[in-house]
Amino acid sequence: MLKLSRHKSVILKVTAISVTLCMLILTTVFLAFSPFARASSSHPAATATGTALATGTATTSGATSAVVAAHAYMQHTPNGAIRMTYNAGSKTLSLNPSMNGFAPNSTHPVQIEQGNCRAAGAAQGAATTTASTPLATATTAGTASATKTSPTGTATATTYSTTLTSDATGHIRGNATINNVSAPPSTSNLRVRIYNGPGLQNAAQKVAIACGNIKQYNPNSNAATPTSTGTGFTNSAATSTVTATGTATGASGNTFVAMMGPTDSPNEQASGTTQLSLANGTLTVQMNVHGLAPNSTHSAHIHTGNCQNIGNVVYNLGTLTADAQGNASLNTTVKNVTSIPDNGLAAQVHYGTSLNDPGQYNPIMCGNVRLNKNQPSATSTP
Repeated sequence: MLKLSRHKSVILKVTAISVTLCMLILTTVFLAFSPFARASSSHPAATATGTALATGTATTSGATSAVVAAHAYMQHTPNGAIRMTYNAGSKTLSLNPSMNGFAPNSTHPVQIEQGNCRAAGAAQGAATTTASTPLATATTAGTASATKTSPTGTATATTYSTTLTSDATGHIRGNATINNVSAPPSTSNLRVRIYNGPGLQNAAQKVAIACGNIKQYNPNSNAATPTSTGTGFTNSAATSTVTATGTATGASGNTFVAMMGPTDSPNEQASGTTQLSLANGTLTVQMNVHGLAPNSTHSAHIHTGNCQNIGNVVYNLGTLTADAQGNASLNTTVKNVTSIPDNGLAAQVHYGTSLNDPGQYNPIMCGNVRLNKNQPSATSTP
């Protein structure tokens, strides 16, 4: 009996020790793996996604959003071309403009003047003035007779004048006719200048906003389809033929063209860049401009549409203030923005800040917003 009792005691001790060892092993395994389990359940993996919509719009989504970047290269506006056709029978000069970049629904004095816009190698279209004897003056329906001095009071002679009016998107396509023109305009030392308007009563209205030297029209030359480089948009010259009884064709020397560009007026040679980035619903806009009048101030906006078909203001960027050298920078942020459409926005800078005044509203530069290429999850349209 004593031996049996001792044998049972040994078995119980071995069993207790085995159970204890098993519990220790299980406890060790549990403690080793539980921190990873807790970390995995309490910190789900963050995702960053960017979706390029079919329309080219870049959007951001996810716990941590990818940065979507875009840019706009801003150049002078307005621009385009004006084709002119002389009718020897009716002694009229028809103007057939194809231009954009004007203030919507704005009216502008147009004058054919003696003098040249700046020659190649200088800023395109920057006007210089020369004194000369005017050609025979003419009257235009609804306008006053031309005078021997330019609106700015310089010695430049005005030969003919008329007015042009833009549509709701800043285009000028409608024709104008100048009457009582005794001879076709010579292509020697003549230019077309468009003024801010709508009249010529004060300094702001007298600002020349576009200038082009008059050349013989050649439909096979680049002048027929001018392209504005750097802005991301193309300005097509008018392709329709202005036809009337007695009108000569371009081959006989009575059709002319003026490629319209910047002038030497203040702020009318300015250009710049706009950089945009979108992350976590915040749009950051950085604008840098040069060529402004020293110490001048200018309203800056992002508009819907593009520089060819400008729309409403979607983001007010504030005021650009030029330094003594005519340089200006602006940095602003906009909350609750979900996307940057490719070629669906335009950066625009105005002549001044009092935009209820047509003279101040004058858009002096514009650039289409394009998505940067080679982005992680959104690429721009070629």
